[in-house]
Amino acid sequence: MSVKVPILLMPSSHLNSRALPITLLVIGVLFLSILSGIFAAFGNVILLIALLALYGLFFVLAVPAGWTVWIIFLAAFLITGPSAYFIRFSQLQWFTVLVSAALLLPVLLHLLRSKASILAAPISKDFFWPVTFLLLITFSTVIDQPKFSEFVNASRHYLFMWPLMLVFMLGLVRQEMLVQLWKALMVVAVMQLPMAIYQYFFVAQKSVRLSPWDAVIGTFQGAIEGGGDSAAMAIMLLIAMLTAIALWHGKKLHGMWMMLIVVTSLGTIALAEVKAAVMLLPIVIGLYYRKELLRRPIESVVVMIGALLLVGGIFMVYEKLHYGEISTHTFNKNQATSTYDRVMRALSPETESSSGHQLGRINHLVNWWDINVMSGDIQHSLFGYGMGATYTSRVGAGELVNRFSYQVNTSSSTILLWETGILGHLVFLLVLLSGVQVSSWGAKNGVVPEIHRIFLRVGAIGLLLLAITLPYKSFHFYSNPIQFLMMFMLGQAAYWSRFIKSYEKMNGL
Repeated sequence: MSVKVPILLMPSSHLNSRALPITLLVIGVLFLSILSGIFAAFGNVILLIALLALYGLFFVLAVPAGWTVWIIFLAAFLITGPSAYFIRFSQLQWFTVLVSAALLLPVLLHLLRSKASILAAPISKDFFWPVTFLLLITFSTVIDQPKFSEFVNASRHYLFMWPLMLVFMLGLVRQEMLVQLWKALMVVAVMQLPMAIYQYFFVAQKSVRLSPWDAVIGTFQGAIEGGGDSAAMAIMLLIAMLTAIALWHGKKLHGMWMMLIVVTSLGTIALAEVKAAVMLLPIVIGLYYRKELLRRPIESVVVMIGALLLVGGIFMVYEKLHYGEISTHTFNKNQATSTYDRVMRALSPETESSSGHQLGRINHLVNWWDINVMSGDIQHSLFGYGMGATYTSRVGAGELVNRFSYQVNTSSSTILLWETGILGHLVFLLVLLSGVQVSSWGAKNGVVPEIHRIFLRVGAIGLLLLAITLPYKSFHFYSNPIQFLMMFMLGQAAYWSRFIKSYEKMNGL
């Protein structure tokens, strides 16, 4: 039986109680403005940057948390990617994660002053796996002679996006905003197609690389010359398509809008050449509708046949668009020339490039096992070499970067195994799977409004998709949009979990 209850948000402070903080804030901003003018006049760039960082903190504290979340969303999905792609300004990625890190301040203020809220239930269980993961990577780093450059490189991958999850978990934004964010995600999915068309016809078609389709990355991070996060874009498109189909099935979205989102997303996937996403598409839809499919066996067979035909059709498009002329560009007899060959090469543990500088995904895991576990290196097998050990940037290179002739941080699984060991990988996997379990549980509870139950079901499949793709690519740590989605879905699940428990406690259930 479905029970509708009002969503209780954090009580707003009275105007008089906010007068003093606002006055102090205005005085502080004026003071910093005067100092900024002085430092700018004398050309002290370092102090000027520090003051700009303080401005950012003032902004995050002064405006509602929802504004900051929208800034992070727009920057992650629509600004940082094109800025790196077209003008090579990749450092803007730091803006997204630093603003997210600054959200820790309003989170702490919220925890200090909102002890009487309905959502102020015990939160130790909600924090357990994320806190365990963060403590574990800290321990792994401390015991392995860390370098400052490794901490700087890894901070934005491991640390700075978690406050975003806390904002959603603790209800610092209105729940109507969660609905708006899901809708905005579908708009972003539609916007990928125009970008992909430009990138395919005006960038990839003029490229002489063996894989010119790598240039098709939509609004995600990457470079014209070297490709980018096409896999991350494809995962986002899968989640956006599932959201549209779920809302349409729940009579919350018009069929024409659903078709627009699905068709444009499939078109982008076809132009981008992301085989794994194509194979995951029927799995994602099947997981969401598994109960309906089990109750209707005939319809299930029809749906499965349709899904297989769709996958086969996209692979045929790949043959025509991407692989048709590949033999004219290379004299390598071992070069894969079909979709089937490429899938088999990706799964083969023997796969490596002709130069030996690239290994297959399975080969990476086998090498890690041989070097660490089989050699009896217990410390590095269990705890890894510390965060940042596999990453390189202008700040510096990690401990493992120069040890191998090939890149080792090609997937999130290899990153976790090398940097945090078996324990770190296991705990991160449990973070995602616990989110799946909590989302699924919340989606079945009638206390949660219907539209949010739909989003919880989508979030459960989305988090499961991220868990499945850990050995596939490294976007769990290196892609700001995917990190935003991950924190969004985890925070959404934790918020409704705590809401349900608080409601049941208040009503003696």
